[in-house]
Amino acid sequence: MELVSAWGLLIYLGCFAATLSSALASLVSAPKVFQALCNDKLYPYIEMFGKGYGKNNEPVRGYVLTFIIAMIFILVAELNAIAPLISNFFLAAYALINFSTFHASLAKPVGWRPTFKYYNMWLSLVGSILCVAVMFLISWVTALLTFAAILFLYMVVNYRKPDVNWGSSTQAQTYKNALTSVQQLNNVDEHVKNYRPQIMVLCGMPSSRPSLVDFAYLITKQLSLIVCGHIVKANLNIRQRAALREKAYSWLLIQKIKGFYCAVDDMNFEEGAKALLQAYGVGKLRPNILLMGFKENWATCESADREQYFNVLHKALDMHLSICILRVPGGLDFSKTITFGDETLSPSSNQSDLSKSKSISNLSIPRNQSYTKVSHESIDDLTSSAENKFKLGFAKDASKENIFYKSIDGTDVPAEIMTNIKIFQMKHKIGQIDVWWLYDDGGLTLLLPYIINTRRTWSSCKLRVFALANKKNEFDSEQRSMAGLLSKFRIDYSDLKIIPDINRKPLESTKVIFENELQRLKREGDGGDTGVTEIELLSMKDKTNRHLRLRELLLENSKSSTLVVMTLPMPRRNVVSAELYMTWLEVLTKDMPPFLLVRGNQTSVLTFYS
Repeated sequence: MELVSAWGLLIYLGCFAATLSSALASLVSAPKVFQALCNDKLYPYIEMFGKGYGKNNEPVRGYVLTFIIAMIFILVAELNAIAPLISNFFLAAYALINFSTFHASLAKPVGWRPTFKYYNMWLSLVGSILCVAVMFLISWVTALLTFAAILFLYMVVNYRKPDVNWGSSTQAQTYKNALTSVQQLNNVDEHVKNYRPQIMVLCGMPSSRPSLVDFAYLITKQLSLIVCGHIVKANLNIRQRAALREKAYSWLLIQKIKGFYCAVDDMNFEEGAKALLQAYGVGKLRPNILLMGFKENWATCESADREQYFNVLHKALDMHLSICILRVPGGLDFSKTITFGDETLSPSSNQSDLSKSKSISNLSIPRNQSYTKVSHESIDDLTSSAENKFKLGFAKDASKENIFYKSIDGTDVPAEIMTNIKIFQMKHKIGQIDVWWLYDDGGLTLLLPYIINTRRTWSSCKLRVFALANKKNEFDSEQRSMAGLLSKFRIDYSDLKIIPDINRKPLESTKVIFENELQRLKREGDGGDTGVTEIELLSMKDKTNRHLRLRELLLENSKSSTLVVMTLPMPRRNVVSAELYMTWLEVLTKDMPPFLLVRGNQTSVLTFYS
């Protein structure tokens, strides 16, 4: 270069100037970048270098560290030994910058607006490839070491999952991929082999009915969609909505449940349920099963509330959705007995009047934050901050089981209540899952217990199937036919029992139970009227006797089972009243183990080999 130059000294001056400017830039800018990296807590044991000094927050500790590293390389006193390594790291940085701009252009986020007139995304990609090629041309060994170092740093960040949000292009790409996948899925015709149970759980705040959400996730885990629906009577503002959303996603995150939460306000139970069923979802990603808890206070509540519960079943069937009703001993609603996290406000249920509570407007939302900022804050930020807050809010000696739950009075949750909360999380070493497949509703009554039986915590339970005989004289042939059908469905069961005497009259003691339930409804109902007329009792006598006989068979065969799954009686509109229907369900499920009532939508969900 000196020979071809007009003035040889100029070459030396240029080299010194370039070297000095690069050194000063690295010495000043590198500590600033390192300080930001330390403040983001991306890597462990380096937070001390994030501290700044002076009004400009100068990274003095970073300057000292950079000086020490520079002196170590200078003391090597062999430029040819360190030049390939330094050059490779610089080239790697340039390659990553070029690829980042290319990826941002590929993902097309609205916020990516390059101002360079001649910018081209493909030129950035070519630049990134050329940088990598030059790295290997300089020294392939050093290039591999550089890639190994970058991969190690990436894996550490990916493993630690720090609580930072840079608005990276990968987030934009994730959104784009999700949108494309949903659009492609919408153009695919449904097939029975690809059926997935997508559940809308009417649980209110998830932390108020944890066992109901756990049961739903037992079915959908790593399989399909779960949505926690919350119906609030009061009118919510944006701050209250953000607070409820934060609390719900915090609970889902801590419980490691991959689901969604949706709240509707200013509606009663029936209107809110209809809104959730009709409006939630996009394309094929929408619920096809409605899961509700059994209404334990059906006999003592107002008749309007009972009618709303009953009408929601009708609406779900009208929308061609399947229905599941879960009842467990001790009930599902813990909103009046426990609190989640460090809140003094009990979790709001479907019937809660949130307008009476002033504290919810301040729940976990900074007062100096605008509504717009709250509404645009990401769920990841909300859940991460809430998780840290809940973890720090308890004593270090708190037990692992109730670390996130406290009684209303602030004391530890009793062991009995914790057992009811964790009922569907516990490991069952022995047990039985009884399936009472009474009617052909598409096979959902068989599919759901089969899915539960495949879960690790329920895999040791035996699956028993009970079915009704159509003809008394062909009992053996029907049992062989049912066994063959289950074999074609590839349902692995331990026992099959055909019930031949379902039409036998129930015992007097069973009739007394039914009469007592009607009397309890009359005694505690509105105006002393049960809502069940004598004409209805006479017209529904055969069905009532059938359900009473089913109770006797349930007590005889499934009283000690771990879980009972049975076909839900059809709630026929204008044929059976809400009062009589709820009395049927009460008689069937009273004093029984966890009981799931299932009604499919007549769409086949089981495939079989012919």
